Amino acid sequence: MKKWMIIGTAVSLMFLFGCQNDQKEVQSTKVEEKTKAKEDNSKEKAKSVFTRKDRQIAKEKAEKFIVLLTEFHGRSIYPNDRYKAVYEELTKKAREQKLIHPDTQFINLEYDTTFVERTKEDSKLILRRDRFQLGDEFQEIYYKYLDVHELTLPIKYMAKSDTSSKDVELESFIRFVKTTDGEIYILDAPMLNSVDLEKKDEDAYYDEYKRKEIQQEVKEELNIQ
Repeated sequence: MKKWMIIGTAVSLMFLFGCQNDQKEVQSTKVEEKTKAKEDNSKEKAKSVFTRKDRQIAKEKAEKFIVLLTEFHGRSIYPNDRYKAVYEELTKKAREQKLIHPDTQFINLEYDTTFVERTKEDSKLILRRDRFQLGDEFQEIYYKYLDVHELTLPIKYMAKSDTSSKDVELESFIRFVKTTDGEIYILDAPMLNSVDLEKKDEDAYYDEYKRKEIQQEVKEELNIQ
């Protein structure tokens, strides 16, 4: 009799623990479903504005941008009048090809020596094609507090070091935006300087009172989606 009581108790305990495990599994599944639903809702609010064709155009413009830079390899930017001439020519060609956003500027190469080889007699641009390597995977970023989108493409490039005779490999992104009339532009990239959307989005997040003002400023200034 005792033997059957022990067996019965064991079966009851197994059944009890089995039910508890089932409940845990159900609860876990529900949490995952809720999380997924939340993610899906956020995606619905921030639908992609960059089409497959836009990505193709962006890749082409990134390649053309690098080709443009390489055309200036070896050009002297010393003294100051030579630098101004190179800067103006570089800017003119980039704008003629509609590569860079109207609010985007090239960096001041007199102070930023990332792409400059300096000697006692001269300062020359080092922009060989083999110093740039484009990535393949685009990522679209939605800045919630600005209500604008940005498309990024990874890029690796070699830069002159201020502390060593050896060049260093750096990783960055070419950042694209889409204007309200559908034009794809490079907003920022190595050798360029423009509005930092990520920083602006953070400013809008932390400053609730000026959030609308910052959002409107970015949208009107850049005219982007």
